[in-house]
Amino acid sequence: MKILYALTFGLLLWSCSQEKAEKKMPEIQWDFQRIEREMAATKSEVEMGALLAKHPEISVGYFSATPENTPYLAQDLFRLYANPDLRKFYNQSQEPDFFGGDAIEKELKEAFTKIQQEFPGVKTPKIRTIFSGFGGIGGGEYTAQNLVVSDSLIIIGLDYFMGSRGLYKAPNIYEYQMRRLEPKAMVAQIILQYSAFLIKQTENDASLLSDMIWYGKGYVFTKTILPAVPDSLIFGYTQQEIAETNAFQKDVWEHFIDRKLLFSSDKNVKAKYLDDRPKTTEIGPACPGSIGRWLGWRIVDSFWKQKPKTTLAKILTDPEANRLFLDSGYRGEADKK
Repeated sequence: MKILYALTFGLLLWSCSQEKAEKKMPEIQWDFQRIEREMAATKSEVEMGALLAKHPEISVGYFSATPENTPYLAQDLFRLYANPDLRKFYNQSQEPDFFGGDAIEKELKEAFTKIQQEFPGVKTPKIRTIFSGFGGIGGGEYTAQNLVVSDSLIIIGLDYFMGSRGLYKAPNIYEYQMRRLEPKAMVAQIILQYSAFLIKQTENDASLLSDMIWYGKGYVFTKTILPAVPDSLIFGYTQQEIAETNAFQKDVWEHFIDRKLLFSSDKNVKAKYLDDRPKTTEIGPACPGSIGRWLGWRIVDSFWKQKPKTTLAKILTDPEANRLFLDSGYRGEADKK
């Protein structure tokens, strides 16, 4: 009898804990649409035009078409989808190894649900997917891009995230940039860009340190929301670059200190350490680019380890970069594994 009671009581506790966990998951306003699939299904220019009229966020928000030019955009898009090369490229995008099925929607909904947990009341943006062959394979009739991200609307150019295995490569993309355009990197890059609308920084602080910590907050946010995503898909560094940069970060840090870089507001100086480049040659031929962003992540991550009870929302919205830096205690220490 006692055993039966214990089992019943245990099941009751488990049931209550499950209900409590489920209650903690917030409900979000979810508006996700695969517009590229609707485009691929159109049978005429008229149908394509009707689709664009139904979704002005695509014609205006993605292609920057005026109402007067939208009929011409519809004509171009319908002809584009009739192009055998584009259709083959599009069909590849719908394969399971790329963006077939509903994996994108599931991953993004899970991510934005977690964001709602960390930032209660934040409105979830509408999300649309598009595919245009980079604005027309070989033709370039109109402009297109990998992502359009705002706090209310996200448009994803799936063709830009086909990565190294895609039938076609996005124009003007270098090899070191391709790692951030692999299919598995897409959700992380969306969340990283979205973080900009949650981060607060002191407006009149134009120092390199302030910018470094701004980027660092974005990386900490992305890694918290997507803990299973490898660093290489977030930072765009190779596994070797990540390992070496971590191992030699004391040298990187000393470079910043010896040259008194942290409080520099010189735009040229900041560009050397923050801009998207293959290497930061000022430090060494093997040092990856955007090393200042990476170092900002190390500072913010160190701060959170020093103050583990601080919420993610508090970290992102506290505007005082210098105070965060001082409280982090960071001095170039490598991770101990």
